[in-house]
Amino acid sequence: MFDVLVVGGGVAGLSVGALLSRRGVKTLVAERATILGGRGKCFEYKKGYIVDYGIHALRMADNGAAASIFRMLGENLEIVEPKESSLYHEGEWSELPLNLNAIMSSPLFSKEEINELLGGLGGVLSAQPSKYWDIPLSRWVEENFKSERLRWFVKEILAKLLLISADAGETSTGELFDIIQAFVKSGKGAGFAVGGWRSIIERLSEIVEENGQVRVKAKVERILVKDGRVEGVVVNGEKIKVDTVVAAVPVQGLFKLVEEKWFSEEFIRKAKGMKPTMGISIDYGLATKACEYDTFMCSDPWIYGAATSNMDASVAPQGEQLLTVFSVLTPSIVLNKERAKMELERIEKKLEEMFPGIKGNVKWKRTLILGMVDGAALTVTQSRDKRPGPETDVKGLYLAGDTCNGRGAGGDIAFNSSSNCVDAVLRTM
Repeated sequence: MFDVLVVGGGVAGLSVGALLSRRGVKTLVAERATILGGRGKCFEYKKGYIVDYGIHALRMADNGAAASIFRMLGENLEIVEPKESSLYHEGEWSELPLNLNAIMSSPLFSKEEINELLGGLGGVLSAQPSKYWDIPLSRWVEENFKSERLRWFVKEILAKLLLISADAGETSTGELFDIIQAFVKSGKGAGFAVGGWRSIIERLSEIVEENGQVRVKAKVERILVKDGRVEGVVVNGEKIKVDTVVAAVPVQGLFKLVEEKWFSEEFIRKAKGMKPTMGISIDYGLATKACEYDTFMCSDPWIYGAATSNMDASVAPQGEQLLTVFSVLTPSIVLNKERAKMELERIEKKLEEMFPGIKGNVKWKRTLILGMVDGAALTVTQSRDKRPGPETDVKGLYLAGDTCNGRGAGGDIAFNSSSNCVDAVLRTM
């Protein structure tokens, strides 16, 4: 009945399904939840408020990975870019120094520090990232910058923003080099999908169904393997015969679906040991506009925020504001209820300092303690060269998602791994 079954209806699974559908491959996407999207889900949380699952910025906007998938499909993804991005540091606001002009005019740096920073970034642009996969960012920073301010900036501003990196002592320098080079080449910053990621999820789902099917509340209980080859799956107790399966789920959960005995010891060890990024996300529905900036950062505590309704009025009721903030944190905080509560209080107290108008203006609030933000933290042990590719030891079983070796960070990995996966599937069909 189906040529390919995709396990998981997140952005990776739906991208795989849509790309295969447009190639004439009859595909079933099975999602166990009641709504599609996985960690990219987006829905109307309160009347008139379209809320993503945390902040879902699209790196490099319409030159990025999501837009690239849509171009492969012959589609256009409508993206809006922030007009104003600011940094709150030591009680003062300034432009977030992420481009040449902002760096040159930033009050954060002296002239000597600007020259040192530009020299260091110039070296990054000419470097070969693969030579730095195994070098911890903290070590590289200590060896290449004399200024403590610049060491702080690279570790706490650049790396945390671009890679969602919680610990510079573990972060892969090569991954940071790679994403900086990609941003500079693209000539773009971040962007946001008009209508939230719901517009991405819904359109991909529609394309899958042009030549296949998308099912929600469809739990894949087991991927059936015989003699090292896929022979079907069990969905909600029903056996479906299919010889090609794409597991678009975090690789940490793969062995809940298929027996370990079919995989190498090294693969099993890496898959089970894959560490995700973690953090706290808070959405606010505000009765009036409290934040004038489209996107912003705070240095202590580290916060990245987006007033998405400033850029796309369709995600909040007229005259009101949707504000989302996120803080990347270490597992020692997220997995400890008391420490997580204390950090949440610290974040909210800082927001009241940053935006005095927020106090007493909150219509509703949604707080998420996220044990998995991105499936793979971009550490020296999980850099792109060490994450799994689309093909596995089992014939007919492929992988896609943000724990795979697609280029980029977070959602970019999911989208890029999807196109890699589709190429691998089509080579064997």
